[in-house]
Amino acid sequence: MAFTLFKVAVAIVAALCIYLSATFVIRFFTHGPPAEPEIGRLRKVDYRYRCSVCGTEVTMTAAPEDEVPNAPRHCREDMNLVVEGGEW
Repeated sequence: MAFTLFKVAVAIVAALCIYLSATFVIRFFTHGPPAEPEIGRLRKVDYRYRCSVCGTEVTMTAAPEDEVPNAPRHCREDMNLVVEGGEW
């Protein structure tokens, strides 16, 4: 009898943990994406990157005012900076 009560208690605790985990995941997906930066806070730049694995090229035309942009990732690797045009 005591072993059955123990099984029921463990089942209730497990169900509660599953329920709390599911509500956490659902709440995580209900949040929207982060807000877009203000247009006035971006500066025009001309950075060109190339993927060293497949050769894909990317041109970055805007970056935050006070930050040097990080290299984008492609094929799970950082892309190489090919042309650094700086500000326009």
